[in-house]
Amino acid sequence: MARRFVILFLAASLSLAITACKKEEPKPEEPIKKAQPAAQAAPQAAPASIDASAKADASVEASRRRNPFQSHILLLRGTADGPRKIKGPLECCELALFKVHAIVAARDGAFALAQAPDGKRYVVRKGDVIGTKEGKVIKIDGRAITVREFTRDQEGKVISTDDTDLKLPAERR
Repeated sequence: MARRFVILFLAASLSLAITACKKEEPKPEEPIKKAQPAAQAAPQAAPASIDASAKADASVEASRRRNPFQSHILLLRGTADGPRKIKGPLECCELALFKVHAIVAARDGAFALAQAPDGKRYVVRKGDVIGTKEGKVIKIDGRAITVREFTRDQEGKVISTDDTDLKLPAERR
């Protein structure tokens, strides 16, 4: 008999638990606010500022989107995903910061000793790359090193070239 009461009690509690889980509680309703005439004037001014901020957000979002008429290959060219050229120690700084300490002019080829802004000295030959604008040494004579720098646009096309002379100090000529 006790066993029957235990089984009956378990069945009743199980059925109560199952029905309690299915019950959905009603969501509390928001209280109705009274309309205030003074408060209505202020929200009318707010949409103008909201429109201005929405326009600003839209222009920022539009600037982040890519141009659908631009070639996908051109976009990939400017990314860091592709192989990049490893820059040497002479490509660290602007060309004007380098100092020429010595020039050796010979028949078979000339070379020069140039000092970087960090104090390290390097032997420079014709064809070496120097400076941040991919400048190439095009000529080494007895008094100066001539470097041709290339200025490029965003697409990588050469816009202009500048020839710069790095001269020996007057007392070493």
